[in-house]
Amino acid sequence: TLRGASAYSAAATRWDADAAALLKPYRTSVSRLVPLDGQRVAVRWRAAWDPASLAWAPPLARLLGWEIERFDLDPEVVSNFRWMAIFELFAAALRTRVLRLPAASVEGRAVYCLEEGRCVAHEESLDLVRTADSGRLRNRRAAENIAEFLDVARRPDGSEPEEWAAAVRARVLSGVPGAGALHLEPSEVRCARINAPIALVIVPVFSSAQDPSEGVFALGCFALVAACAVRLSAGVIGGEATTEAFGEGGVAVCEEIGARRSVDFSQCVSDLF
Repeated sequence: TLRGASAYSAAATRWDADAAALLKPYRTSVSRLVPLDGQRVAVRWRAAWDPASLAWAPPLARLLGWEIERFDLDPEVVSNFRWMAIFELFAAALRTRVLRLPAASVEGRAVYCLEEGRCVAHEESLDLVRTADSGRLRNRRAAENIAEFLDVARRPDGSEPEEWAAAVRARVLSGVPGAGALHLEPSEVRCARINAPIALVIVPVFSSAQDPSEGVFALGCFALVAACAVRLSAGVIGGEATTEAFGEGGVAVCEEIGARRSVDFSQCVSDLF
């Protein structure tokens, strides 16, 4: 809770500056504005940025002439992935020249109380925090997105960063499958062993290219060869399931989930990142 115009203004200024500096490129928008009565106004807003783990994607898309299409994650769906889904993601991008990637976003509702054109009170609620409070937040990436937003753009002045981070973890990350340490099964290691020699051959070619077009060509070759290697890996493994154990028990990898451009397929692939 912030009290007083000076504390409110200082916090809002710092939050905006920190978000612009750390959540790049930081974008905000208003989707709806509804007067509640003579003094109160409700605003639906959205903040979005590109995940740091996907920083490689825009340069790669520019090099290969691909468009990037962002989609929102379903916070109530546990994300799983299989190696074949990764192949299908890049195969679809090569075919359609569109790379579909998960967006990092937070949506909320703010209620402003106005007197003579001045804001005298501001209440805010975040959708993903309410989802976490109800125990329905199950998507690892969505949970990490809201935790990052709270840490960067909502940490109160005067609070210790470590204490605030611990409070955020307890509020939105605790109990989310995959938010803790991951356990990799041997089958994934075997895939890595099969693909490693190919990477050792192709990566030096890419890094030694003098002309940018040579780098693009080598990168494209690497993507194609790696995709074939993944396909080969799946055949060598003989359909053995790859699993990631999250917390207690485990979550099986993706089964056949329908159309490759469906939300469920995108949700499945997104957990790679």
